[in-house]
Amino acid sequence: MITLFGTYCFSLNTAIEGYMSNTIRRFGRIAGCLLLALTAVACSHYQTKHQTKQQASINDAPTSVVIQSSSVNTAILKPLTLNDIMQFREITQRQLSKNQQVMLYTAEPDFGDSTGYVVNVLTGQQYSVPFADKGQISADGAFALFRQQASLLQQEQAVDKKARDALAQNAVLLNTLTGESRVIANIERFAFSGDGQYALLLQRKADADASTQTLQALHLASGKLQILAEVTDFTVAAAGSLVAWVNQQQVAEQPAQQQLLVWDSATDNKQIALAATAQKLHQLHFNNNGDQLAFFSGPTKAQLTDTKQVEAAQQLWLWSITDSTAQLLNTDIAGWVLSEHHQPRFSKDDKRLFIGHRPVNGELQTPPELPQTEAELYDINRLLNDRRLQVWHGDDARINSQQKAEYKQALQRTAPAVIWLDTFKMVRLSDDIEDQLRISEHSDAQLISNGRPYLQQQSWNGRLHDMWHVNLHTAKRQQVFSANRSHESAHLSPEGRYVVYLQHEQYQLFDSETGQTRPLTANATVSWVDELNDVPMAAESYGIAGWLADSSAVLVYDRFDIWALGIDGSSENLTKTGRLAQQRYRVQRTDEALALNSSSALLLTMYNEQTKHYGFARLALTSGDVTVLLQGPKRYDFVDALDQQQRYLFTEQRFRQFPDVWQSNHDFTERLQLTNVNPQQAEFIWGDSHLIDWTTADGEKLQGVVLTPDGYDASKPYPVLVYYYEKFSQRLHHYNQMKINHRPNFPFYLGQGYVVFLPDVRFRPAAPGPSATESLVPGVQKLIDLGIADANAIGLHGHSWSGYQTAFVVTETDMFAAAVSGAPVANMTSAYSGIRWQTGLARQFQYETGQSRLGESMFDNLQPYIDNSPVFFAERINTPMLIQFGDEDGAVPWEQGIEYYLALRRLNKPVVMLQYEGEPHHLQRYANKLDYSIKMLAFFDHYLKGAPAPLWWQQGMPYKQHEK
Repeated sequence: MITLFGTYCFSLNTAIEGYMSNTIRRFGRIAGCLLLALTAVACSHYQTKHQTKQQASINDAPTSVVIQSSSVNTAILKPLTLNDIMQFREITQRQLSKNQQVMLYTAEPDFGDSTGYVVNVLTGQQYSVPFADKGQISADGAFALFRQQASLLQQEQAVDKKARDALAQNAVLLNTLTGESRVIANIERFAFSGDGQYALLLQRKADADASTQTLQALHLASGKLQILAEVTDFTVAAAGSLVAWVNQQQVAEQPAQQQLLVWDSATDNKQIALAATAQKLHQLHFNNNGDQLAFFSGPTKAQLTDTKQVEAAQQLWLWSITDSTAQLLNTDIAGWVLSEHHQPRFSKDDKRLFIGHRPVNGELQTPPELPQTEAELYDINRLLNDRRLQVWHGDDARINSQQKAEYKQALQRTAPAVIWLDTFKMVRLSDDIEDQLRISEHSDAQLISNGRPYLQQQSWNGRLHDMWHVNLHTAKRQQVFSANRSHESAHLSPEGRYVVYLQHEQYQLFDSETGQTRPLTANATVSWVDELNDVPMAAESYGIAGWLADSSAVLVYDRFDIWALGIDGSSENLTKTGRLAQQRYRVQRTDEALALNSSSALLLTMYNEQTKHYGFARLALTSGDVTVLLQGPKRYDFVDALDQQQRYLFTEQRFRQFPDVWQSNHDFTERLQLTNVNPQQAEFIWGDSHLIDWTTADGEKLQGVVLTPDGYDASKPYPVLVYYYEKFSQRLHHYNQMKINHRPNFPFYLGQGYVVFLPDVRFRPAAPGPSATESLVPGVQKLIDLGIADANAIGLHGHSWSGYQTAFVVTETDMFAAAVSGAPVANMTSAYSGIRWQTGLARQFQYETGQSRLGESMFDNLQPYIDNSPVFFAERINTPMLIQFGDEDGAVPWEQGIEYYLALRRLNKPVVMLQYEGEPHHLQRYANKLDYSIKMLAFFDHYLKGAPAPLWWQQGMPYKQHEK
């Protein structure tokens, strides 16, 4: 039936054309496809069984909206320039001192010099360091260290890499109480001792060929600086006063020798943990208590070559503060080597040490010797040694391109093992390097995921995996589930006995003591999976908040509420009113505990699907009371919990408010702003965000965000830039990321006299292209009807998935005066068997089970691949089109842009394609991002505001050879 209706819809396309320019051109196709949509919803295997009733209360009639004129006086404001955008900053590299009194962060501009900051989270007192980043804070918060580099101007002035490397790189020590700073010259790396008494400073190499670097110690209280040693590596204990480093000793013509020393900075006592060895000492890791050190010894590169080893087999050593020297631990497994690619990892209680092994890979292949005779010259085997061949076999688990993309990763896959540090007993947990141990702090059991059985079908069916329960003492494995979607994980109860997971839309409980699995709630009246799922695969679960500490129940989510599912089969809606209010509640974890304390109150985040308001609430598990703490027309995000001060760190933002960091008490009644990284914003024209609703032709309510500029005059229509992807209405209270990239910068366009529209798109089965048209056209028409949009000055912009939609939409409507399509798929029949070169994956899964939403193989049903490909309807395009592609795009083959460009060129349509050399899916080179932003605005200004056409649009540009 679906194929019949699809053919009928396609036939109507040809019969009805030439509709009014501000509507969908192929209106007959819409009418026929409405019937198809109703049929498809009934039989679709990827619409959830719960959706219809639950949506009835949500899809109300559209609300009326009146956007008033702006009251902002723009006479004293200026529009943003691209140079202004470059200097807006983001907060990165944030850290808290262990006593939770001082926060360190970097304010990083889009283009320019970073600044390091420290702020007292209780008082707000703040100090800064110019040209600084990558800071660290001492345990007591008294001192901070920052890397200080040469200015960006100096870096740009350097003529080559050698000149750039010669520029200064220093460490700056900042006293967080007084703001006094000290520069220590020529430092590459630094760290504080765990007790906060010393700063360890590693000097840069004297020259590139040097094998060691000078390690210094700075006593923070006295300011005394001393040289410790010439080292190849060093590490500090996170707690206590210990520091470890590797010395290298060279005697005459003998091979270099390394030894490991441990220094107690509190007593100034040095101890040789491992005497001189010809092997390489590395991967130094203290335990969490700071009294044990694990490390590897293994062959150097030269030794590997001499012994023809493919991989450096490691030995594992453990030093303890109670031992005089390190002891070698037995990690031998026949046919396997201990791998340097799995660093030794202590559990938080310091009782277990996790390591990984790899199978022995034979001898290193050495290049053949030069031919000495004519017979050797013509030797077939010698000649074949120089071939460059890759074999793509139909039965390969991973296709060759994926093997290539994952080659380095594949060389680092390990099979996990655990060492119990009280007995030094090693328990081998796996003999398969595809096993992924989900390391947690459970003391008796862990979970292992493995996708090996499903690797081949990954090309068309996406990622599946099996889950196993493994006993850390005995290595006993029990299968928890098989062939579940990779987005569905599993959750181990605190004592490690039970595992809860979702499969086939139902939560299941696995009991490792009995080996049995049973449904956790067989008669649920709500859906645990995405009710709005519109991709042709099993809908993703809303997630699990965590187990209760006594393992009596697990907290899970539906679309809105939080439920407690008891292992006895009971269920309780803890938040109760979420669905009625369309309010989404989620548990915000404020610690790293394994489980939730049922006697404590939980911090919740809130989000209202209709109003887009965010907030925080408190849930008392004992009484079931939910108390709203903070909510409003902003977005609030949790940052950190200051347990010692009984306070929280959080951010708040809206369209005209940057998400600075705030501190508050647990009730959010006492609040203090801690950062203010973009005060210059007050100088510029910004704007306001508004939520509007509209209804599609088949009666579904959609929402979108309208951004109007400061000084907006409601009595006149504006040129409108439409930017979208799938759902964007949730961005109503989001601050726009102030960067120059492949997206239009919204405040920048507002300052140029545009209104920006961010609409939602509703997708129906096997019709992503027409769905975009059906969603966008009535939304834009609503703006025209409201007097916001100039019907003759509407531009459309999309990138990647919305780049495809843009390329398709203009085949169905002339509503848009100009369109920009970044990295679009133009021909689904050729893109279907293309490669995503960044991952090496075939693109087939994307159409059969993923975002492209066609739901079946092209070989089972070719028609939707044709119907949704804009290149086959290019003759109907009248909209001027600007295409953008990077010619090393790892997600969408850039040949798709060429197909679209050549079709439009052959049909004499107005088109230009911008090919940025050496660029991936999103532009990386700053000059290219800047150039694209300039060309994008000039293109829209020409078609939407009547500005002169830029020369590159009028005449193009000849090929130019660029230096690599």
